[in-house]
Amino acid sequence: MSENNNLSRREIIAGANIASNLIIGPRIAGPDCEHGHVIGSNIMKWYGDTNLPVYVPKNPKANKDKIVMTTSNSPLCHISVGRWMKASGYALGSNERKDRCARVAASVAYKLVEDLNAWKDGNYKKNVEWTAAKSVGITGQQNCTDCHGTNVPAAPRPAKSK
Repeated sequence: MSENNNLSRREIIAGANIASNLIIGPRIAGPDCEHGHVIGSNIMKWYGDTNLPVYVPKNPKANKDKIVMTTSNSPLCHISVGRWMKASGYALGSNERKDRCARVAASVAYKLVEDLNAWKDGNYKKNVEWTAAKSVGITGQQNCTDCHGTNVPAAPRPAKSK
């Protein structure tokens, strides 16, 4: 990981989505592969709804006594980090922020393994019914207004065939 933990901050949710689809298969591979996409969507929702980080290392590099936990209400890293920085008072370049992001990455990885194990055991329960592709015709999340306000762009529509 780079000095400022960019990988753990930005790509952890994308990595969880990719891993679930590599292990189970992409949804375009057939009905037996739908759970890869669903688990990925669930991870995004869980990330936004969960008071993070949940992982506590045995020997933390920072935040040794306690760590401020926040709920981002978004799967987007910059929103999650920004809300944590505001609540904690720590700067972006601080060791405390780097430690927090590493813990969030570990929390997401743990959640993914839990979900994949439940899927393998036949006990996986999907928690997300809404999918952007079905609802608005493009990939995305349900929380568009966090970044776009009331100016949420419409998905492009294919030209009608003649």
